[in-house]
Amino acid sequence: MIKVLIVDNELLAGVRIERLLAAMQNIIFVGQATSGTKAVAMVAAQTPDIILMKTPMLKMDRNSFPQFFNQADFNPVVVFCPTLNHFDSGSQKDTLIDAILNVCKDVHSQRSRMAAATRSHLYVYSSQGIDSVPVEQIRLLKADQKYVRAYTADADFIINETLKGLEQEFTHLFVRIHRNALVAKNAIQSIRRDEGRILAILKDIGIQPEISRRLEPKLRKLTSQL
Repeated sequence: MIKVLIVDNELLAGVRIERLLAAMQNIIFVGQATSGTKAVAMVAAQTPDIILMKTPMLKMDRNSFPQFFNQADFNPVVVFCPTLNHFDSGSQKDTLIDAILNVCKDVHSQRSRMAAATRSHLYVYSSQGIDSVPVEQIRLLKADQKYVRAYTADADFIINETLKGLEQEFTHLFVRIHRNALVAKNAIQSIRRDEGRILAILKDIGIQPEISRRLEPKLRKLTSQL
């Protein structure tokens, strides 16, 4: 869960943002601070991951505000917004949602670095909020234009990561079968040929991704060891 605190002296802004956040998965609105003093107290009490702050805000500018929190044991991400009260148009609302989701990615990256361990979940960021899937449930990772599409036994989704980065991080779980695809090692059932193509048969999913001829010997050796 990602906790969000709003710092804005206009209560109506908080009501609107609370409604927006309530419609997003795995994002929690923890309150609104209407002054600098209240903001400091609420940060200490609620330990938010993200602070949405209107600027200018009660004689506090973007340079002085973070100084209140630099002694904290945690490091909330501060997002400075010219206004949080007026986002009635679709484009303004989309811009705010994008800003929140981009910061959520930063929060998850921070958590991974602090844990100093390989991630157990991959995250999906959309206008609906944040969703996650256990890495161990993923059978296939396939490049899809600028993104990567991940396939599990019962779903598929787009993640904003690179195939190369995923291969490096999860080399113990996945093996490359093509320049555009990784498969879970424990999901490979067999390899078959079909009209000149070499295909991987995977557990639980009907997709049969193509195997590069160059990588076929490596895959056959791996399947014989499983």
